[in-house]
Amino acid sequence: MSASNSAAPEPLRLTHPEKILDTESALTKQQLADYYAAVAPHMLPHIAGRPLSLVRCPNGAGKPCFYQKHVTGVLPPGIGSVKIKTKTSGGVAEPYVTLDSAEALVGLAQISVLEIHPWGSRNNDLEHPDRLIFDFDPDESLPWTTLTAAAAEARQRLKKLGLESFLKLTGGKGLHIVTPLEPTLTWPGIRDFAHKFVVAMEHDSPQLFLTKMTKAARTGKIYLDYLRNERGATAVAPFSPRARPSMPVSLPLPWSALSETSRPVFKVHDFSTWRSRLRTDPWKSMPSLRQRFDPQQLEAL
Repeated sequence: MSASNSAAPEPLRLTHPEKILDTESALTKQQLADYYAAVAPHMLPHIAGRPLSLVRCPNGAGKPCFYQKHVTGVLPPGIGSVKIKTKTSGGVAEPYVTLDSAEALVGLAQISVLEIHPWGSRNNDLEHPDRLIFDFDPDESLPWTTLTAAAAEARQRLKKLGLESFLKLTGGKGLHIVTPLEPTLTWPGIRDFAHKFVVAMEHDSPQLFLTKMTKAARTGKIYLDYLRNERGATAVAPFSPRARPSMPVSLPLPWSALSETSRPVFKVHDFSTWRSRLRTDPWKSMPSLRQRFDPQQLEAL
């Protein structure tokens, strides 16, 4: 089944479908599978045909979990592989997880996959990313309105460069701003742009923004994480749950959500209360949006 096939997958036969994957909400393995089936048409355009890192939590959310990047013999049906050479592989191409069907996505519930993290490039052009990702990670003390103002500023700065961007909750306390791009630049070029972009924001508002990872300096500030824009780095997928108590969701938001006075939270177990949001997916147009920027524009930042 290709990524473009959004037909409902065949019912998945789970072992121990009643197994609790989140003690806080009593979410079961069956309910997680049902959730993946429901969001598959919306999630697949953003994860299909890309290398993936899967967060597996055999004992459920809030318990010890592990990342799985490589294909093994215990993965559900429909999981494919893409050969990738990395620094750690010593130049040997290793099989990374990838998928392109609703069947495979739903099957991830069988092995207790609670998070899905795609690369910013596709299997057929690994060295040229097609997404620019900024992670705005605020200090706990900052109000939601401070974070939304920062996201709005980033959006306007990108617009000045001729780039449309998209917004989503991370499933934690932060926000992701994602800009689709024509895959014309290499990873070093994208990283350089992302770095200069956040440094410009920090330069203009050093009392609010921080671009270094030093945790001790984050008090009262928003950490502008640009390091998702490196080869091999990943970011949590839209509509993916998070492996945290109550299993919040990394949900796409319309830009109008920035006018809300408190941070919205969406969870897998109460999907029925917000399922109607899928009717107006704010990321629906992203895969078809074609845009690029001139590296010389970096000097304008």
